Amino acid sequence: MTQQDLNTVELWYTRCGAATASALAIRKGWLQEEFAKPGTTLHSLRESHSLATRNSHYNHNQSGMFREGGNIPPIWAKGSGQDTVVVGITWLDEYQGILTRADSGIRTVADLKGKRLGVPLHRNAVIDFQRGAAQHGYETALRLADLSVEDVTLVDIEAPSYDTQDGPRREPRESGRSVEVAALEAGEVDAIFLRFARGYRLSQDPRFHQVININDLPDHLLRVNNGTPRPVTVDRAFLEKNPEVVVRYLAVLLETADWAREHPDEVIELLRADGSDITREEVIGSHGDQLHLHFEPKLIPEYVLGLEVQKDFLHRWGYFEKDFSVRTWIEYWPLARAQKLYEERKAARAANKAA
Repeated sequence: MTQQDLNTVELWYTRCGAATASALAIRKGWLQEEFAKPGTTLHSLRESHSLATRNSHYNHNQSGMFREGGNIPPIWAKGSGQDTVVVGITWLDEYQGILTRADSGIRTVADLKGKRLGVPLHRNAVIDFQRGAAQHGYETALRLADLSVEDVTLVDIEAPSYDTQDGPRREPRESGRSVEVAALEAGEVDAIFLRFARGYRLSQDPRFHQVININDLPDHLLRVNNGTPRPVTVDRAFLEKNPEVVVRYLAVLLETADWAREHPDEVIELLRADGSDITREEVIGSHGDQLHLHFEPKLIPEYVLGLEVQKDFLHRWGYFEKDFSVRTWIEYWPLARAQKLYEERKAARAANKAA
């Protein structure tokens, strides 16, 4: 092994679906290009044959891992003792709907009182974020009608886990949402909570009635759930040892967000890449027609407050015991330095183009 090999920084990337700046940068090859330079080696977490390594997507055990995606796993990991830091936050709203059968007679949130609301249960999950998302969605909706989860019956719907052993990662067939739809159709529950473009698709199906789309609520804090906001996290030890690597990673995300603003059609096609049967209209129906403007990592007060709302919900529902401060979880300086680095690179490219 050469001295250069010994000095090489190993880092990992992971992503949640395609609706993140990191996922766009991966699909465009920009993260791979940035860290193909001497001194760094970039690995894909989901391509690892080690289940323990892949599970870092949820528990953040792998040092040098950058994660941008749903907030339940990183909040749970932090609350469970992992020493991670938030170095950026993105916010792209997504469809969050409560659906009933069209013939159920349930038309409004108030009509849910006394009804059976389905909640997925993935018994083998490292952290059951889909369960947490459904619980939060119900809590938010019921509160709008001066109700609480005490006024309904939450019914567990057994959902299969798919990535449970070493070897190549097994892809989910269609996620646990399909079992929820089956339970609704079979009359085992009276309502279910669905997200993303597939949830939006079912909301347009005449077999179902949409009781509410939480994503339509004007108060952004009421739209908080697993997908909104999305923190960018890394372990603190890696940040302290390799600050410039973290800055470079964030600079790529800033560049990606800048590119996305000018390429709305290509952004939609990249979002569809994780589900080829998802249509353009369904992507827009889920995220809105301005989705290409919402990939920039920021650490602004409204994003931070959204993360606090979700942390408080998870703590209140017993997902972790020891509370913590979101404000002290955040490190602001890497993003500020990344912004400066990106502006310098942008200026250099402009100068070269003009020369």
